[in-house]
Amino acid sequence: MEFKWLDDFMSLMELGNFSAAAKARHVTQSAFSRRIQALELWVGVPLFDRTSYPITLTEHGKKFVPYVENLLEMIKVTKEDFSQASLKTDNSVRIVCLHSFAVNLMPRLFREAGVLLDGLNLALNPSVQGIDNHFQALLDNSNDILLAYNTKGMRPSFLLEDQVERRLVLKEKIIPVASPELLESIPQGGSYPYLAYSEHTFLFNVVAPLTEQMQLPLEQVFETTLSESLIKMAVSGMGIAWAPLHAIESELEQGTLVQAFPERSELAIPLDIVCYRAKGATRPAVEQFWQGIGEVVAQSASNN
Repeated sequence: MEFKWLDDFMSLMELGNFSAAAKARHVTQSAFSRRIQALELWVGVPLFDRTSYPITLTEHGKKFVPYVENLLEMIKVTKEDFSQASLKTDNSVRIVCLHSFAVNLMPRLFREAGVLLDGLNLALNPSVQGIDNHFQALLDNSNDILLAYNTKGMRPSFLLEDQVERRLVLKEKIIPVASPELLESIPQGGSYPYLAYSEHTFLFNVVAPLTEQMQLPLEQVFETTLSESLIKMAVSGMGIAWAPLHAIESELEQGTLVQAFPERSELAIPLDIVCYRAKGATRPAVEQFWQGIGEVVAQSASNN
């Protein structure tokens, strides 16, 4: 049983309509209906009389109400207690982002922001697992800031998009790179060893359509979920990888990686990095971070 099913139950009981309840719960009607059915299956009895309009509770449903109310109250109190504990201090800003952002991008942003972020305790969680859960965490005040690529699979659903606000952090590109030694060793007309993202990663969905469409002479030899792993493999001369520019700046400067197929600009994929917060987030620390990042972005744009 999932706790969100209890809120679904209360919403449908109060509104008496699947469509209205689904909208209130920020999910599609079909997904909401499946969740109510799953709850009834877990309880073992029908909770709603679907033959009436508005939809009403069955006798079993009426008996179930006080149990749900007690459980939701316990969950609320527990969440509030631990949400406040996670803040530690009023100057804490809780940030969720990809691992590559935490390793390569965030230190640079914090350095460039300088005094704009003075006094803040930045709590960084490098894990994006289930993007909808992270957007919901913003709305529930369990997290303050979410950094993500502005691409399909990492944007808020249409049911949540009007409850969060977005700010550009960096105009990014994903480019094909390899060690110069590897590129020199491939004979003309030969195939290139290819270092790929695993299928269940969002960057796979960004890169794979391009490599398939362009029909490049690539032979996959490795796959992983981490950009950092692909980059290290590429530096070692093991193959060509598509990597975010923010993650390979030093390798490009040092010449341990070079752009593959530099004459083919269409193989570079533009992909902006953005940050989100809940609309109406009023904590001064979150506002200071939001405005600070905005000034960093504006300054960077004026210098380019």
